[in-house]
Amino acid sequence: MKRTQLPLFVILLGTIATSAQDAKPVTFESFAAVKVSVLTITSQHGYSGVDEKILNRAGDLAAIAIVKNIPESELASTATMKWVLWILREAIACPSRCIEDSDNRHPQVTMLLLEHLRNRTSGSTQSEVDETTDFIRQQTPEVK
Repeated sequence: MKRTQLPLFVILLGTIATSAQDAKPVTFESFAAVKVSVLTITSQHGYSGVDEKILNRAGDLAAIAIVKNIPESELASTATMKWVLWILREAIACPSRCIEDSDNRHPQVTMLLLEHLRNRTSGSTQSEVDETTDFIRQQTPEVK
């Protein structure tokens, strides 16, 4: 009886191996991973190496995660704002090498978020927003 099950097992194993080759690997750019990192960083005011790696590969997806998951009232907090700016810098630090999804290399949502943050701040915080905006423009020259 065991000999008759062996060919069936081999065929089943071969089928699984073949279908696994076509499966798209889980990537660090997945929105769920970026969302978790953004929420962890902004709530705990710190980050891990894993968070940094996820953000380096996120690009514009990081800004989307911020907009969708951080309430406006929290964005007004100076501490949260500083971490949001750090997240945006990390997400666009090396667009051509680190960000695999070409759509996320163009920081359209990031620039809109920075404009919104700039309009809501003043003084040194506004200067930090301007510095972040300038940094992102340097990293992505095609952005105006």
